[in-house]
Amino acid sequence: MANPARARFVEDLTKRFGVVRKLENSESLFAIGDDKARLYFRYSKKHPRNRTFFGLRKIDLQALEGHRGILCFFWEGQPEPLFIPFEEFEQVFAGLSPASDGQYKVQVYEQEGGTELYIANAGRFNVESYFSWGHLGSLLEISGSACPELSHVQVQTLLGGVGAAKGFDIWIPPSDRAKLDWEVSPTFPVSKSLPPILMQIKMKLSHG
Repeated sequence: MANPARARFVEDLTKRFGVVRKLENSESLFAIGDDKARLYFRYSKKHPRNRTFFGLRKIDLQALEGHRGILCFFWEGQPEPLFIPFEEFEQVFAGLSPASDGQYKVQVYEQEGGTELYIANAGRFNVESYFSWGHLGSLLEISGSACPELSHVQVQTLLGGVGAAKGFDIWIPPSDRAKLDWEVSPTFPVSKSLPPILMQIKMKLSHG
């Protein structure tokens, strides 16, 4: 039996963003236009204490990888869906194992202090800013924007920032440290020396 909430969701998507098609092997995955974005629609009834329950299939999340993926949560009595960029939680799910049915268990809590997304075995995350069709429109606009041109120093700063966020020690050539562009990355500590094995390689290259 067709899910009327999902049918309304697809109807609204089509009115607002044009052609929408359902992806194969899933009743809840949809692509907008020429795969401009992939949306994963999940619906829940409202349970006591304003709780909602969702199951996210691992195979469906894998279909979002490498695309502008958006998790769309909709529940009973909710006027506009909750649109969460999958990329912001991709690493969270990658570090988890699904339940025996192949799904990650997720809940959404509506509270006075803000709406929270609960992912089993990962914790709670504030998602209050992800509501509304307007928010989805802004996500789709971002997905169509051109990749900005970055200077060597900006790329160097971004790579350092990514490495630092992942817990690595970061080494930048001394001559470049003063040039790092902190407009494109939060500041991070820079190691004063290379690890011994890399120092040996550096010495060999300089004498090669």
